[in-house]
Amino acid sequence: MGPLIQLEHIYKIYNQGDNEVRALEDVSITMMDGEFTAIIGHSGSGKSTMMNILGCLDVPTSGEYLLAGEKVSDMDDDRLSRIRGRQIGFIFQGFNLIPSLDAMENVELPLIYRKVPREERRRMARESLCRVGLQHRLHHRPGQMSGGQQQRVAIARAIAARPPILLADEPTGNLDSGSGQEVMEILRGLHQEGHTIILITHDGEIAASVPRAIRLLDGRVVEDTPPGVG
Repeated sequence: MGPLIQLEHIYKIYNQGDNEVRALEDVSITMMDGEFTAIIGHSGSGKSTMMNILGCLDVPTSGEYLLAGEKVSDMDDDRLSRIRGRQIGFIFQGFNLIPSLDAMENVELPLIYRKVPREERRRMARESLCRVGLQHRLHHRPGQMSGGQQQRVAIARAIAARPPILLADEPTGNLDSGSGQEVMEILRGLHQEGHTIILITHDGEIAASVPRAIRLLDGRVVEDTPPGVG
């Protein structure tokens, strides 16, 4: 495994001047290919800003972000869009499913945007839904499923194109404890299969169950527990 993600002296400053907010301040982190890392912090700690930068949804005010050795700051919008579409799978707290589409159709949607042929994308969608244990819910719409099942559809959508990186933003935040544990077991299984997983959370118990935990406070890294320590 080699360095996959390198943040070097990252700052993110909003409203520069008298009312500036330093969302991230001198953050330097290296994540290796195949790691499972939790980024933990309370509201306002900077973890959402970090997620947006890691996911190529936002750019830092200063500092360098290298993804697989490439400077993200050198990438144009088209290249960033391709990175988001092919290398990063996003899992959100609110599921972000389309209510009028069934599970298969929700998982297929990003593949349509990528112009994957119909038969191939249906195969990919079915395989990913089976991977998360929803082989009997392929044609159920979100309103016909529990919160845990909806989050599993969202995970299936994120992994359908087999991106190397999964970025999960509070994936258990809207779930009961049992469903949350099921989601975490799926993420652990995906990690064992080789995915690099970055989990954004405010939950210390969840962070403690992940091999590496990085704690943010007021935009700074105050704790970094590497794999095998703790």
